[in-house]
Amino acid sequence: MMQFGNRDGYIYPPMIKSVELDPSTMEPVRDIPNSEKPAPLFSLPASHSLTIESPPAMDNLRYGDAGLLVHLIAFFFGTRLQFSDWRFDGKIPTKRMNSFFHASDVTSSFVSHVYQQWKNLSDELKTRYVNILYMHGKVKSCEWEWDAFIYQYMVFDAIYRFYVLSGNQEIHGHKNRLRGLCKHFEVPYDNNQLNLIYELRNEFFHEALWDGATPGLSLKPNTSFHTVKSLDRLNSRLIVAITGYRNDYTRSGWWFSGWEPFGKSS
Repeated sequence: MMQFGNRDGYIYPPMIKSVELDPSTMEPVRDIPNSEKPAPLFSLPASHSLTIESPPAMDNLRYGDAGLLVHLIAFFFGTRLQFSDWRFDGKIPTKRMNSFFHASDVTSSFVSHVYQQWKNLSDELKTRYVNILYMHGKVKSCEWEWDAFIYQYMVFDAIYRFYVLSGNQEIHGHKNRLRGLCKHFEVPYDNNQLNLIYELRNEFFHEALWDGATPGLSLKPNTSFHTVKSLDRLNSRLIVAITGYRNDYTRSGWWFSGWEPFGKSS
């Protein structure tokens, strides 16, 4: 895949254009001027094959077991993946964009655990977990930090809803939810960092202010970039922990920059 990528670590959508067709042959006869633009959707060549032993009987595995595995593996390796004849939207990373490292035998341990736990969920919770993985991956195609924050908080809200639908008591107030999920899933937290996430959300969602200013136009130094990354790392730990997989990664601080070990569940 590296041969298709930009030096900045992404594969970008190709350029497309409109053409005039010959009505008798349906062959293009000329380009329509000023119609070139980046493709909203595009495909990439197949890189791996996926085989499920004893797959369940269902019309389309891509909306079930195969969908889970594709997006779970993408999550684990910090990228976006899709079925070869389906399409991507936006730029696609060619390098890892998560913040953990692991031994070679951890991949199968983690994927097998999540797959087994997922198969025991209700159909609604199965769909919700796959959606959480998909939307968390979609953040990696965002160009701007405020767009990434929208998706990241969407993911956090989805994790909270998954928590409630799993039989847990509702938590009132967004600040309490941030702290409550950390406590429930034994993820450490820093109150100052939770407050930064909460305040950034309130200003942006309710007042259209990004860190107290117009998105993209602030000239003052700000902490919003770090806060978005912190929420990403918090969500990553919760995505792991809600499956019952607890390890050194889920128990590590998410408000620090740098790489963290991801070991087997203990």
